Amino acid sequence: MGCLPGASVGIRCGFSIASAPSAPPPDRPRGSTMEDNMEQERPLAGQVAWVTGSSRGLGRAMAQELCRLGANVAVHGTRPDSPKTFGEGESMQQVADDVAAAAGGEAMATWGDITLEGEVARVAGEIRGRWGRIDVLVCCAGGNIGTGGTGVGVAGMPETDDCLNVSLDDLQRVMDRNLMSAILCCREVAREMMDRKSGRIVTVGSIAGFSGAAWKQATYAVSKAALHHYTRCLAEQLRPYNINVNCAVPGGFTTERFLRIAADSLQESWLVEDGTLERYGQPQELAEVVGFLCTSASRYITGQLIRVDGGLQTHPG
Repeated sequence: MGCLPGASVGIRCGFSIASAPSAPPPDRPRGSTMEDNMEQERPLAGQVAWVTGSSRGLGRAMAQELCRLGANVAVHGTRPDSPKTFGEGESMQQVADDVAAAAGGEAMATWGDITLEGEVARVAGEIRGRWGRIDVLVCCAGGNIGTGGTGVGVAGMPETDDCLNVSLDDLQRVMDRNLMSAILCCREVAREMMDRKSGRIVTVGSIAGFSGAAWKQATYAVSKAALHHYTRCLAEQLRPYNINVNCAVPGGFTTERFLRIAADSLQESWLVEDGTLERYGQPQELAEVVGFLCTSASRYITGQLIRVDGGLQTHPG
């Protein structure tokens, strides 16, 4: 509809507006008090964050970043000794201690198979038992890992993972790890966020979910594509409750597991830390994006899939 000349703005442009409010008082200068400085440096102070799949790699970096931002953080692995698998620690308790020490905050260790509804409820109950609530949920648990777990084959990848020949057991396990674990955790935590009309949920997808993958990771690609769309659907449902739900979508990052999986196809020139976008990402780079999505700086962002891949994929998705 065009605007009509000679009329008020609301009439000209076909909508009604209320009278202009009086000018707001000038903003108090940021950083003018100790409280302002604390809010800027630790914007998640007083909040509780649960990061699933944080025994190692990307999830561990995310847990440490949220702790650095001021949150009390529950780290999580499948087993109490999960960090041992790729030499990233002896126990979940050690991970919690290291995260807290590095970030100058508080962290607690949790573990359990979060593809099982009862285990999800138990772990969430332990977190609430210590801190009373869960304000932030980061669903990082997942991976292209079949029924044998990470200790089998090439870092746990199904021996066959194409569209026609993957075993039904491996197919179910990959879908459970990447999709069902996130759904169960979101169902567990979202209701208390709805009651408070406040919360942040970040899922962790993969650029594999944006493209066809006929060989080696077809099931994984399907599971991540499903997670991407679940994130959008959940964001739509929780929008009236002031809960932000987004998905961080990584490309290749230099975690111990990734380096093992990609050992035969690594591009040596991409093993640099900075100075070019044609490289593998550093875990901290993804963690900082997740941290942003968990703070009030992202308060008007929801339902988005945010690729963190150095521009490897630039097509719509």
